[in-house]
Amino acid sequence: MNKHFFKGWTSLVALAMIAMVTMVSCNDDDDDNGTPPVLVEDGLYIQGAGTALTGLNGDGLMTVAINEVDKATRATLYEMYVAVKGGSDGFNIVNVVGGAATTWGPGADFAMVAEADLDVDEPSDIWRGGYAESEAAFTVSEDGLYHIAVDTELGIVAVSKVVWGLIGGATPGGWSDDTPMTMGAFDLNTLTFTVEDVTMLESAWKFRYSGGWKVFMDTEGTVKINTNFGGSVDALEAGGGDIPNAEYAIYKFTMTWSLTDGHSATQTKTAEAEPLPEYPEELYMIGGALNLEDSDDNGTPDGWQWELTDMPMIPVHSHANAFWKIVWLEASEGVKFAPQREWLGDFGSADDTQPGVGDHLKGSSNVAAPAEAGYYMVWIDLERDSISVTVPEVYLLGDAIGSWDTPNADALFTVDNANEKLTITKTLVADATLRMYAWHKWHYDWWQHELMILSDMIEFRGAGDDQVSVSVVAGDATIDMNFKTLAGSITQ
Repeated sequence: MNKHFFKGWTSLVALAMIAMVTMVSCNDDDDDNGTPPVLVEDGLYIQGAGTALTGLNGDGLMTVAINEVDKATRATLYEMYVAVKGGSDGFNIVNVVGGAATTWGPGADFAMVAEADLDVDEPSDIWRGGYAESEAAFTVSEDGLYHIAVDTELGIVAVSKVVWGLIGGATPGGWSDDTPMTMGAFDLNTLTFTVEDVTMLESAWKFRYSGGWKVFMDTEGTVKINTNFGGSVDALEAGGGDIPNAEYAIYKFTMTWSLTDGHSATQTKTAEAEPLPEYPEELYMIGGALNLEDSDDNGTPDGWQWELTDMPMIPVHSHANAFWKIVWLEASEGVKFAPQREWLGDFGSADDTQPGVGDHLKGSSNVAAPAEAGYYMVWIDLERDSISVTVPEVYLLGDAIGSWDTPNADALFTVDNANEKLTITKTLVADATLRMYAWHKWHYDWWQHELMILSDMIEFRGAGDDQVSVSVVAGDATIDMNFKTLAGSITQ
């Protein structure tokens, strides 16, 4: 009985083994040329001997990216940051669909972009062009971190070298020049960029790499990918909002990339900074609301370009904390302020949801444009940390009108936006010296924000001495002032 049982059991084992061989044979026959299926999810992968991704795995899966042009996720746009060794090993992009893998390499037109062909917003060191089904690798000339982007609709790959830095109103270079970070020891799995002893103002800033804001995936600029991080140091966001720096001090910054976790950053205060002057000696306005023209056809209104905009604020005499200006504002874009004509130490309003006309707390956002274009009085009080935008008030006073009262409603100029001027027609009661001043609810003595018409031009006293006297005679007088051109006239 045992003998028969053993014989039956071995027969069953033999039948099972035959069945397993048959199943494997059938599976092999079903697969293309006997190649086993790729055991990763569908998507685009980075793989290559020049990276830590020597085989297909989840760490090499590229992510769907946001098109910076419309701020929306683009289903055909993919990106990934990868450490790549310089030399011939390089990497490929592998397209996995339904368990089948297609390997892509550089197309015939894939090449480094000449500096003259880079857009002003692009970082340095970009390779760009088509891709083709090929085992040939994308290669780089030196070890480093690289940002790889693919758009399958456009059929374009862009590879950009990444050297992280800081930029913004809080940084030493303002919004004009990057503060570069230095890459530490090269490693295929983790790289750290560092910069120390950075004096940071109380303003906004961002991380960006290689001096650029975005990579163009096509020459027309219909698809662009972000090359900057904002949001917050603890929660970096590609293309995110400016990062506020709350304390004027000296800091150390690190930006760390890892293959498994992506980017993370730190900002560590290391020392107190040298005391700043309490208030700036000068203050300038900038913004699209000042001028919406685009004379150089670069897509940016002239009012946002320092080289095309010269709008100094008028200092209030004897009060270094205060500045004012009567200015024409368009009902679009906004304005900001800086102590010099460059993006350094600039500021605007806090995110206080105030309308363009009104009082604003000082902050890092643009001061919103008013609802209607016209003349506005902009008054800044740095002691209050506040900005005020109101309808202009300019008055006459003195012996010529028989009153030294301030303000005097009977001596108020009319704001004539239709003719782009402030105007008054007044019967002067005596031969005397003409006096005029701007007024605001945060006012000081009238003479500390005085103005006059000299040689048919508006002149401001500012922080200077008493202005040249202008004599008028009793009788009707009309005074017109155009604060766009600074032309003025006194007609009697």
